[in-house]
Amino acid sequence: MSDGELATLEASLSDDDRALLDQLAEGIVRRRLTPAALFFLESMKPMGFVGSQMMVFLRPIISVVWSDPVRWDQLQRILERRGSIELLLRRLEARA
Repeated sequence: MSDGELATLEASLSDDDRALLDQLAEGIVRRRLTPAALFFLESMKPMGFVGSQMMVFLRPIISVVWSDPVRWDQLQRILERRGSIELLLRRLEARA
């Protein structure tokens, strides 16, 4: 995906969506899981949409664990967009 396409995707995200990606990246870095997360996300980049659909499938189970899984739904909506994993990867690399 080109930088122009990523910039367009970044611009199309809401402020809440960008904040969620930032918080996710911060949490991964704080727990010192950056290398493992980078490896996993790079390998799963082609499967981003499939992963988002798996999140839809698992939603009923998650709703039992979390009373209000708003962030789960928000992340699922972000991941179903092509290039969103690359945005998360760039955030992780910037913080590493």
